[in-house]
Amino acid sequence: MEKQNTVNAIESFDFKALGARMLKYWYLFAIALIIGTSISYYKVRYSVPVYKTYGKALLKDEYSSWGQEYFIKGMELVSARSRISNEVGLISSYNMMRTVLDEVDFGVFYYDIGKIKTTELYKKSPFIVITDSSNVLRRSRYFVLKIKNNKSFIIANNEENIDSGDEFQFDQKFNYKGADLVLQLTNHFVEQGVSDKVFAFSINDLNSLAKIYQKSIQLETDPPESSILKFSLSGPTIQKEIDFVNALMAKYIQNGLEESSKIATNTIQFVDEQLKMVASNLKSNEKSIEDFKSKNNDDKLLINTNSYIPQSNNFEEQYLETQFEYNFYKEVLNKLKKSKLDEIFIPNLINVSIQDPLYKSINELIDLHSKRKRLALEASDSNLTYQLLIEQLEVNKNILIANIESRLMQTKFKIDQLSEQIVNLEGKLSELPTAESQFVRLDRIYNLNNNFYNYLLQKRSEAAMAEASNVPNAKIIEPASDYTVSYVGIVANNVYMINIGIALFIPFVIVLFLFLFSTKIMEKSDIESVTKIPIIGTIGHVQNKGNLVLINEPKSIVAESFRAIRTNINYLVQQKKAFTILITSSISGEGKTFCSINLATAYAISGKKTLLIGADLRKPKIFNDFDLNNNVGLSSFLIGMKSFEEAIQSTQQENLDLISSGPVPPNPSELIETEKMNEFFEQAQKIYDVIIIDTPPVGLVTDGMILTQFSDVNLYVVRQR
Repeated sequence: MEKQNTVNAIESFDFKALGARMLKYWYLFAIALIIGTSISYYKVRYSVPVYKTYGKALLKDEYSSWGQEYFIKGMELVSARSRISNEVGLISSYNMMRTVLDEVDFGVFYYDIGKIKTTELYKKSPFIVITDSSNVLRRSRYFVLKIKNNKSFIIANNEENIDSGDEFQFDQKFNYKGADLVLQLTNHFVEQGVSDKVFAFSINDLNSLAKIYQKSIQLETDPPESSILKFSLSGPTIQKEIDFVNALMAKYIQNGLEESSKIATNTIQFVDEQLKMVASNLKSNEKSIEDFKSKNNDDKLLINTNSYIPQSNNFEEQYLETQFEYNFYKEVLNKLKKSKLDEIFIPNLINVSIQDPLYKSINELIDLHSKRKRLALEASDSNLTYQLLIEQLEVNKNILIANIESRLMQTKFKIDQLSEQIVNLEGKLSELPTAESQFVRLDRIYNLNNNFYNYLLQKRSEAAMAEASNVPNAKIIEPASDYTVSYVGIVANNVYMINIGIALFIPFVIVLFLFLFSTKIMEKSDIESVTKIPIIGTIGHVQNKGNLVLINEPKSIVAESFRAIRTNINYLVQQKKAFTILITSSISGEGKTFCSINLATAYAISGKKTLLIGADLRKPKIFNDFDLNNNVGLSSFLIGMKSFEEAIQSTQQENLDLISSGPVPPNPSELIETEKMNEFFEQAQKIYDVIIIDTPPVGLVTDGMILTQFSDVNLYVVRQR
């Protein structure tokens, strides 16, 4: 049903009338066309071209590096897991952008100010600006400069004041508006070409610039389901964007390499601390043995004591390894309790296999900590995923603390047992002669420290090998270059089409609203849409020709229109010999009198004896057009002062008589409703073939409605607009 109503509404809409209305307001569309074309020309002429470049990097999948630690000893120190979504957050973070800006030379931008547009001079400026690093600017500063010669220049805050600016020398430090600067000429300086040109430079606040690049950089996987990350950046100075994209990819890879090597680095630092202690003990042991040998020259006695050394060394080695394991657990526990998760390392230094739950717990904790750091760059503290990750990290840390505390107790118990065994052995050694006993102790301690030192060197070598063989989690497969550049600025044809389309659409909407919401009569369809009363004819507008058109301009289009109406009325009255026509309207000024006079003239010209009645007793005016007076008229007859014949006046037009309104009575409506009005029409209909009544507007008074009882045809005049 709704669809049918919609179809009916579309079919009933008068598109021809709308088209005619559009043509009527053609000048609006012409103005819109001129404005749209002018705006488009200005935009195309003065717009700065924008280019887009990109670079591509291949990222390791989340679990692509798993398994390598099973084949290469020590590689568990650098195996990492990553997710592309986290990597995107890391790359687009403010800290990353700020770090990259320190790598590229974006501290000062240079511009060539032309008459039409300003062009950036990236790496092509005829001068460079050296700023004082100790004088940090809190915001970006913009200066305008004119080079006088190869020795001096003029500087100002804006282009308008450049001629009255301050003059300074090249290669000399100066302070201008709070900034300490030194300007130097470059190889791009050509004295004849820059003497009259105006340049500008902006000293950038890199913190604010990092925010801009953070919003400008675009990161996406290409293809969508791959691990290839595409770095895209747009700007008017394409070489600058190429340099930034390449610097960003390089810095990201470098950071990833440092991050994945951190565990191995922490391991090496811990081993180095242990090596320093053992090396110090070795030196002390060597000196003690040398001193002992210098005092005791009985080599045979010393050789006999060698049978006690292997047994003693076995317990001491176990004791030192267990003590090292205890120190490891104690160090890890201390870092956990202080939340120094960046300094934790995987326990490959002690006898813990990768299948051990402790190994897995530490590895998982390191992964969670890495994810938390990366998610912190792209999520707020109130983010649900971030909160859940922090809770999981805290739970895993507490579980790991409990496990390590348990391992500490077990290791401490083992140390105590080994200590007892060493004490028992010391008792047996004490039974030997003093020299032999002392030598056994010294040699035993030296060999233990030496073996443990070699053990630590081996572990350090494994960690260093893992660090050296570590590869980044990403690699550049397509750097940004001139071959990756595409134009993404405005296209002239599109600009003209869009702007002209919008410009033409505005007057179209205006005219459409005027058409849909207009309360004035503009077309025949406006009348036909609100009433079923037939339209008998249309009369064109007449300017400065008076009301007697058929007399003064008998061959005009308006005169023909009245003749056409006369013919149509004949069809309505069905060829009656005598009939009465009443003409009225809604308000005054719609052309009732004009139509009454000319329609009556049309009938008179055709040979019909016609009477024109001025029935508007309130505003008599119809007599003026015939150069008659209003001393007597209809009101005179109705009050009985004049007879029918006396009230009638003849006009200059043959067959046309007039009875004007007459003197204005105090009660027009009451006079019209008297029997004298019936008597008037009875006499008039006996004499005249056609009677035309010019009435007051029915929208204001009721006179016209009262007179319809005497008419055969009622004509309602509607004026355009």
